[in-house]
Parts: sequence; C-alpha cells; structure tokens
Amino acid sequence: MRDLIKKYGWHVGALILFLGIVTVYFYPSVVEGKVMQQGDSQKFVGMIQESIDYYEKEGETSFWIGSMFSGMPAYQVGAPGGSFNPLPALLQLIKNIDAMGAGIILAALIAFYILMCVMGVNRWLAILGAIAYALASYNIIIIGAGHISKAYVIAYMPLTLAGMALLFRGKMLWGGVLFALSIAFSTLEGHLQITYYLALFCVIIFFGFVYQNIKEKTYQKLIKTTAIMAVAALLGILPNLATLYSNLEMSKTSLRAPSELTQPETGERPATGMDKDYAFSFSYGRGELMTFLIPDVYGRGSGTTLDNTSETHQFLRKNGYQVGKEVMMPTYWGSKPFTEGAVYFGAIICFLFVLGMFVIRHPMKWWMFGGALFFVLLSLGKNLTWFNDFMFYYFPMYNKFRTPEMALVIPGLVFPIIACWGLKEILDNKLEAKTLKTGLIWSLAITGGLCLIVWLFPNAFFSFQTDGDVLHGYNTQPWYNALLVDRAAMASSDAFRSLIFILLGAGLVFLLMKSKDKKKVSMIVCAGLAVLTLVDLWGVDRRYVDVDRYKTEKLQEAFKPSVANQEILKDKDPAYRVVNLQNTFEETYTSYFHRSVGGYHAAKLRSYQDLITYRLGGEVNQIIKALQNAQSELDLFATLRNTHSLNMLNARYIIYNPEYPPIRNPFACGDAWFVSEVKMVENADEEMAALATTDPSETAVVDKRYAEELAGFTPQFDETATIVLNSYRPNRLNYTSRAASEQLAVFSEIYYQPGWEVTIDGQPASHFRADWTLRAMRIPAGEHEIEFAFRPQGYFMAKRIANASSYLIVFLLIGAIGYSIWDYFRKKKQQA
Repeated sequence: MRDLIKKYGWHVGALILFLGIVTVYFYPSVVEGKVMQQGDSQKFVGMIQESIDYYEKEGETSFWIGSMFSGMPAYQVGAPGGSFNPLPALLQLIKNIDAMGAGIILAALIAFYILMCVMGVNRWLAILGAIAYALASYNIIIIGAGHISKAYVIAYMPLTLAGMALLFRGKMLWGGVLFALSIAFSTLEGHLQITYYLALFCVIIFFGFVYQNIKEKTYQKLIKTTAIMAVAALLGILPNLATLYSNLEMSKTSLRAPSELTQPETGERPATGMDKDYAFSFSYGRGELMTFLIPDVYGRGSGTTLDNTSETHQFLRKNGYQVGKEVMMPTYWGSKPFTEGAVYFGAIICFLFVLGMFVIRHPMKWWMFGGALFFVLLSLGKNLTWFNDFMFYYFPMYNKFRTPEMALVIPGLVFPIIACWGLKEILDNKLEAKTLKTGLIWSLAITGGLCLIVWLFPNAFFSFQTDGDVLHGYNTQPWYNALLVDRAAMASSDAFRSLIFILLGAGLVFLLMKSKDKKKVSMIVCAGLAVLTLVDLWGVDRRYVDVDRYKTEKLQEAFKPSVANQEILKDKDPAYRVVNLQNTFEETYTSYFHRSVGGYHAAKLRSYQDLITYRLGGEVNQIIKALQNAQSELDLFATLRNTHSLNMLNARYIIYNPEYPPIRNPFACGDAWFVSEVKMVENADEEMAALATTDPSETAVVDKRYAEELAGFTPQFDETATIVLNSYRPNRLNYTSRAASEQLAVFSEIYYQPGWEVTIDGQPASHFRADWTLRAMRIPAGEHEIEFAFRPQGYFMAKRIANASSYLIVFLLIGAIGYSIWDYFRKKKQQA
C-alpha cells in the first residue's frame, strides 16, 4: 500500500490542485450555483425547448424540431432521451462539477497532465503544461461564448496524443484503449471541425513515427502498431456513428452543401461545400499571430470598455459628450467581422516553446512544429489565399467547415508540449552548456525582443487601423484619432506585461542552467514557472470571463413570455408559425415559445438559407417598411398579401414589438391546402424566381425533376374539398382530407429526405417538393387520413451500432484496469 501511495499519491495531489484552480476561477458557478451568461448556451435553450417539452410529455425522443426555420432535423441541436450510452457516464463526474465551465477546464487539465506523464516529464512540469494548455485564452473565450461541445473536444485532444505515444513505445494495451477512448470522447461531443483538425494533426504525427521506424528498420513493430491504431481508431469512431451518419446526410442538404441555385459570376470557382466567403469570414490576420505572445496587440474585443484614463474617454468628456466612468469602444482592429478576444498562449510558454525548438534534439519536434505551422496557415483563411484556396477547393472535406481561426487549437496544443519537452531535456542534463546558452539567448532575444519593440515603438509596425473602421464609419467620428491612441497604448501595455513575464521565466531557466545540481533546484524552477504561467493566463482570461458574467437565474428563466407571446399562446390551433421582425434569423427567443419562421443555427438547411437570402429576408424588410410608412391597416395588409413565402410558411403572427400585441396575418395559407394549378419549372433558378409572383394558396411551383410524381394528374379543383391538421407533434403530423376528386395538396412543412415517411389510411404513399421547400402529394378522392412521420431508419441503425461499440470500449477499459492491477501484484509477488 505504501508503494501505491508513493507511486500515485502525487497524481492525487495534482488532481486536488486542479480542482482548486477550477473551483476558484469558476467560484460563482461551482460554489454559489450561479449561471454563466453564455450567448450560444442561451440560444441553445430556445433551440431545444420544443424537444424537451415533447420528451417530457410523450416520453419519446423526436429527431425533428419544428420550432426553428419552419422545421429542421434535430441531429445538430440535440434530442433529449434515447437509449443509455455508458461512455458519457464516465465523464459525468467531471461534468457534474460545472458542465458549462469548470468541468471543461478540469478535463483539459487532467488530459494534458496525462500526456505529460506519458512523455515522462517531472511532476511540476506536467502541472505547468496542464495549466498552460487548459487556461489558454481561446478555451476561456469559447466557454464564455457558450461553445461547449467545441471546448470539450479541445479538452480531450491531449489524450489522443498520449494514446499514440504509448502505442509507438510498445504499450499496446493502454495505448490502444486510451487512443480509442479519447477518440470516442471527442466524437461524442459532436464538434466535427475540431475533431477533423485533430485527425489531420494525428496523421502528421503518425508520419513522423513512421519515418522514425523506417529509419530504425523496425518494420514489424510499425506494422503491429499501425494495425492496433487503426482498430482503436475505428472502435473510437463507432460510438458516434449515429452522429457521423446524420452529419453525412445533412452535409448534402445543410449550409455545408452547395446551393442548387446558379451563383452570380464573381470569378470564384464553384464550391462543393459552403460558400467560400462565408467559410473564410473569421480568418485570423497575419499580424494577429502576434497575439500568441502579446494578447491585446490587436485590441481586445469588438466592444471593449475604456476607463476614464483612456484617451478616448478624456476626448469625449472634454468635448461635451455624456459619458460615465467607462465607455464602450471598438478596440479590435483585426480582419475578422468581430471577436470576443485574442488567441493568447502565454508569454512564458512562447519563450519556452522557442527555447524547446533550440534544445530538443529528437526529430519528432520538427513534425510537431510542421503540424503547428500547417494549422497556422489554415487559420489565416482569406488572408493567405494561395494556400487556403487550394485547401478549400481540393482538400477532402475542408470546405465543409467555417471559421479558419479555429485551426489555432492545434498550435495551442503544440506550444506547451514543446515548452515542457524542452525543459525536460534541460532537466535530464543531456545538453551541452553551449547549446543551452545559445538557446536561452536566442529565445529571449526573439520573444523578449519583439515585446520590447512593441512596448517602446508600437506605431513602428502597426497602423492600428482596419477596413472595418471604414465599413462602420468609425474613421469619420471625431473621437477616431483618440481611439487609435488607445489601441496603440493597449498593445504597448501588454507588450511590457509579456516582457516582464518572459524575463522572470528566463531568469528561472538561467538559475537552472547555472545550477550544478539541477535535480535539487528543478522543483523550484518548474513550480515557479507553473505559478508564473498561472498568474499570466489567469490575468488575461479574466478579461473575457469574470464574476460579472454570472447570474443567479438559470438560463431558462431568461425566457419570460412577452405581451406578444402571451397573446399568441392563446391560439390553441395545432400548428402555425410566428415571425419576429427583430433579428429574425439570429434569435431563438421566439423558438422557445412558438414554431418560428426564424431561429439561430450554423447548420440550417441550405434550401431554407436560400429562401431566406432570396425571399424571406426581403419580405421581412417589406413588412418593417410597411409598418413604418403605412397610413392605414389596409396599407399593411396590401404588403402582407404579397409576402408569398411567409404566407406559404403559415406565418400567422408577426411580432414587431414584444411588448405589444402581435399582428395577425390574414393571408397565411394554413397548415395544408389544395391547389388549383401546377406550374412546372425547368430548374431551381426558375422555381425560386416563380415564388415572387405566384400565389402559393392557388398554385404549386414544382421543379421538373418531380414530374413523374404528377404523371397522369390533371388538376380538377374542388371548392368543397378540405384538408385539416388533426394533431401536431414535431415528428408526427396527422391530417384528414375530404374531396370529390383527386387533389394536389401542399403542406406547410419543410421537405427533407431521407427520414420523412407518409401514409394514406396506413398505406405507404409518396410525396415530393413544391414551392422550393414545402411538401406536396396527390390525395385520392374521398375521405382519408394522412400521416407524416419522421423515421430516419439509417440513423436508428447507426445508433444501435454506436451503443454496442460504447459498451465494448467500456469493457476494454475495465479489462485494462483489471489486467494492470493483476500484473502489479504478480510482479510484487515475484519480487518477494
């Protein structure tokens, strides 16, 4: 027992330290039970509320939601309920601490600590690396924004490298289990873009291992390790097979797919994925890469508060502006549309990274450096077109993702690895004094020198101006020059701050270099570097998430029904839609209470986005103008009569001010209707164009690709015919129709295949697309019951395989633990 305590006691101590760090940093949520106000998390509550209500009422999971964008698959949002999966339960202990904040950072601390232990670094170095990785500013920024799934995938990344390292060191059991487990954890969180980046980085590292094995001619070991790694990777992917399957299906129809419409001539190559300008909108600037070392060199956030000592505040006060103690200003001057903050790795970590590149002699450092450089180039997006245009058009799956700056998560992983690896080389006393001295001088000159220049001469290299200043008209404001002074002052101040940390870090390394007994002073140096790094990152992180971000109310409590909502909720019809004129396609407040025409999601259906771009956005603006200019109610109704796309989506209510009763749209087409005419068009362009001039209540616009569905059908409109929605559930809709002759019905529901099945009187039937995004079908004469049900059979099969794979991984983990315990006591018995 004493041996076990001696062997594992330090790890327990490290875990307690990590718990202490996250408890103090996230004190309001961990201890006081307050809730961090996260933008995307708040919107997520609105997204998923219909699914939660349905599950609690019916005890059934719906994989379709009707509360956003008139209906969309729930795969990308979430589906409460479902069968038990044991893998997420393994992480629940960590998540129970604070799933939206502290749990993420704790997972990152533990994962990187495990990687460091696998690499054989000493205890304090492992803690240093864990702190540097987990508390890097990007992690805190995305937690503050509510990008929770992304943050968890980033947290698990070190485990994947740890598994690879164990495999190539011949530790096949734990290497395979850890590799499979880490991949499973990453894929289960569902953020495929970060997982994609991690996979690419693993391929680069794998080639490094392959090169090393070929050079050493250990071919048998290479084949064996590669085989186990491949099996482990497949096993790790299988628990998320259902999500991968649904993502594959949605990649054909969501924003990640190309539009059916002919794009205007722009000189750009057509993309097989999302639009390039959209995909590259959040590209990191070349000069912005300096934020790795100096956090505010490009300003802070798009809206930053400047206090009364700032040049801008003093200018405003002197010139008669009414200002308080602080004033909100656009201090960010980079190339992105907006930002919450900079990607900062830590001044000491940057210094140690450069030092590590000088002192590490193992060739694997170049593979890691090359991987980091590759992802830095990816992060530049539109700011490095010769490289990223090639990647966008030719590299597999790359054009399915947006926000290139996300690629910086890989350099964020590499920097602390190289930093700690370099210190390990120094501590192992394997370096010549000359090599260490040269590395120390150069690393201090490069990182400290850059900070010194920016501190003393910020305007020598930076203009502190951006095209965004012109776009938003900031450059025409009388306070603009004062703002430029403040931007330069922020860069200078942070450069001085980073310089101080670098000098302190270099001083500790110098102490280690001069010590004759490195083992004796190693704890002081490593612990000192860990504390300095914690202080450095903590100070920067507090700029993005501080105690003011927490409130006592839960996220759901923010959704209080307004006057308009209360009035609409009196309508007990099974299904109708609501359009909120305020930020229509970027909010989920409406979706919390109603079936909304709008919503918020980055993976909405491509067909619906095209409808927003070419029809709905314009119609919303028409209504806003009509409300502003209408002389009478008749003027407004004249506008509503011509908002054909909103009418076909059954937008019965219009919210123009939440604190006033809504407008009831008398021209909404209803849940379903029979049409008297079919307009067959040649292609998608004609179909979209026809929506502008066609009354959807009378005519169905149909692309000729669905002509077979209408073969032999001649419209004979029956004025007495009716079709009524009897019951609405997100994944099941039941109608009753009565007609004297065969009719063509149009349903105010989103067409999506595969998944939606339809029956007439319990017998399978077919339906097709009409009016660009709605469902249509032929209904026989007589009285019939029509039911639409969302049954994605492929997803269900993938889900069953995924759950079985999860149990297999858990059994392998239990087996590995059991074997390790048995092997430990076996060896102890042999030694005795």
